[in-house]
Amino acid sequence: MLKGLYTAYTGMINEQHRMDVMTNNLANADTNGFKKEGATSQAFDTVLAYKIKDLSEPGNLPRNLSTARTYYEELTDAPEKWSSRTGMNLGVKVGEDYTDYAEGPIKVTDNVLDFALDGPGFFLVEYTNKADVSSVKYTRDGNFTMNTQGYLVTQDGDFVLDENRRRIKLDPNDKQISTNTNGEIYQNGAPVATIGVVDFEDYDNLQHFGENFFQIVDSDAVKSARTAYSRARTNTATAERALNIARAGGSDNVEELEAAVRTAQQQEEAAQQALEAALDEDATANRRLEQEVEGTVIRAGALEKSNISIVTEMVNMIAIQRQYESNQKVITTFDESLDIAVNQLGRL
Repeated sequence: MLKGLYTAYTGMINEQHRMDVMTNNLANADTNGFKKEGATSQAFDTVLAYKIKDLSEPGNLPRNLSTARTYYEELTDAPEKWSSRTGMNLGVKVGEDYTDYAEGPIKVTDNVLDFALDGPGFFLVEYTNKADVSSVKYTRDGNFTMNTQGYLVTQDGDFVLDENRRRIKLDPNDKQISTNTNGEIYQNGAPVATIGVVDFEDYDNLQHFGENFFQIVDSDAVKSARTAYSRARTNTATAERALNIARAGGSDNVEELEAAVRTAQQQEEAAQQALEAALDEDATANRRLEQEVEGTVIRAGALEKSNISIVTEMVNMIAIQRQYESNQKVITTFDESLDIAVNQLGRL
């Protein structure tokens, strides 16, 4: 098979990934505080030296340029038994995504509960998921409001935290609210709370969570605990399903399946406790990554808009489409060549 087909195929996959990232940017062009994302790629010549002797994947031997790659999953711990012709694709490899943390334009709204950060940093928000588990997230979107209890919350109802990570409670009957550039909120001339703002020395520790929030990347221990918990929940659901089927069919092994369900539930509970412990330990470690902001001004009555340029993104869309079409033409050309080789040259 012609290697050019695979080279063009990798180019199309890369352009499709770039299009996905770019369209997500365009979809959030009007999202307050949104930071645009970008995609990188790695050409063949930039990774050749690494791939020739890449042993990072289980069972991989030093690679030649063959496209043949055979292996046995059960022999991952015995690389000497793997095929030596592991191969390497000559096309482009999808690289890492990145986030552009440049500040967006500030729009004046004259709403006393709108805040914009003029400088680095993030607001602290207590986010609660559907499982009623709360965790601290970070955002540049200062479009806040007050709920009926007087708490300062986001538009989705998540609590805004102060500098000590406590919920900010205001007097809902007192509409005379003022804020200085340090984020101190006053009612009746008396200070009520200070909006919590933190920064990070290394933004590589952050990742997007939804469209408006950021979170610190989970540690390996948390990732492992999440995987174990997810697997335990799946096992419990499978055992319960088997038990229900046995009960409905009048099977004789109902007691055995009931014992299996109890065991699965116990394992799920243990996995959940392990996950919670890992999250607590991670939260403590995350606090050490935070640092105080320097030189940041909190502007009341204003919002930071998205840092996306719609014109630039549209130009990028056109470029991506053209590059995708170029790879399509390459595949079409190779397909026509194969058609000639198989259906026409064979007649001579």
